[in-house]
Amino acid sequence: MANTKLLDVARHARVSPATVSRVLNKTAPVNGSTRTRVLEAIVALGYKPTSIPSLNATDQGTIALVITDILNPFFPEIVQGVEDEAGSSGLAMMLCNTSEDSLREAQALEALAKRKVNGIIVCASRIPAADLIALHNRNNTPMVQINKKLDHVDIPCIVVDFERAMYQAVQHLLRLQHTRIAYLAGHGETEPSQARHKGIEGALQEAGLPLPNEWCPTSFPNVEGGFQAMSSLLALPRKEQPTAIIAYNDIMAIGALQAIRAHGLNVPGDISVLGCDGIAMAAHANPPLTTINQPKYRMGQLAMQMLRQMIEDNYTPPRGYTLMESPLVVRESTGPCR
Repeated sequence: MANTKLLDVARHARVSPATVSRVLNKTAPVNGSTRTRVLEAIVALGYKPTSIPSLNATDQGTIALVITDILNPFFPEIVQGVEDEAGSSGLAMMLCNTSEDSLREAQALEALAKRKVNGIIVCASRIPAADLIALHNRNNTPMVQINKKLDHVDIPCIVVDFERAMYQAVQHLLRLQHTRIAYLAGHGETEPSQARHKGIEGALQEAGLPLPNEWCPTSFPNVEGGFQAMSSLLALPRKEQPTAIIAYNDIMAIGALQAIRAHGLNVPGDISVLGCDGIAMAAHANPPLTTINQPKYRMGQLAMQMLRQMIEDNYTPPRGYTLMESPLVVRESTGPCR
């Protein structure tokens, strides 16, 4: 066929032009049956690319995983899930740390797109949703989001139902007769923090209890941030202090435990502490930490499975988001209110 174009091949093979390009240039893995269909279309239409790969050629590629804090023990299990799944597909993984800096994250994503990695997994992004969608539309690199919701049919999102998880956490504290419950909010403006706040506030409102602004201090979501946020609550008059706190994540909760001890108080005798993430060290805190256990390894594994299907042009977007359940793990850091 005269003047056959790559677009003609894509239409004949019922795939995207990007998939045809991947087959021709071997820039990413492509599903075997899809690859065969593309090659057959090239032959049938008489398309003359610079080179036609053999059916037995081996595809290799690189994907990138972007995380917000390499020092946070929450992330290694996600990294392992992604890496194990990528390795089983013959894909190499590149790890990028943004240190909770949204500007650094944006720069990393732009740089990855220019390097033409085969796909990107972004975990707990600090970039506004609209900016992430705009970046994806500019570069068209396959992308999966973990713990951030994007309203875009081509960007799968795996999220924990933090609102429901925190509602259940408050119910646990209410059963222990706590009525003054605070929230150490971390970066209070982020989507995961707001979802946590909504779940806590909803459960308290249902019980006819308040959540004053002064009981929701924000701080950097690490051990030091937890120490500072808890210290600000302990600076309140004794009768205005909470008897239980829920921390944005486990490492903030561990910082809170340290602050409570530094003020000569006891956990859970004086104040109950509840975290979120289910990191390994939570079971070894002093006392062992009650926490919301996120399925970290499974989230990484599932994100990589979705990304691989997108790279192979073999992905059917689900309706809505992929919601992950996170059970409450009760340990010694929560107890009855005095």
